[in-house]
Amino acid sequence: MEEVITVASFTEPLEAEMAKLRLESAGIEVFLSGENARIMEPGLGPLQLQVKAVEEADARAILADPGSDIIPEAATEPDIT
Repeated sequence: MEEVITVASFTEPLEAEMAKLRLESAGIEVFLSGENARIMEPGLGPLQLQVKAVEEADARAILADPGSDIIPEAATEPDIT
């Protein structure tokens, strides 16, 4: 079995799920430790986002990137006056 590394911890399930989806969309296999325990007993502690050790650097880089705040402008027709 490959070693897994915790790259982030979350107390809010929605935040954990969003981070998980970001990594999965980049092709990184993600494990969310504590997910099932929280369903059975809410408030049991943080959810741990884990990845394979070989993907740790990529996962941390993706999570550290807040993304672009630039919203693309709608294409406009040139002014022909």
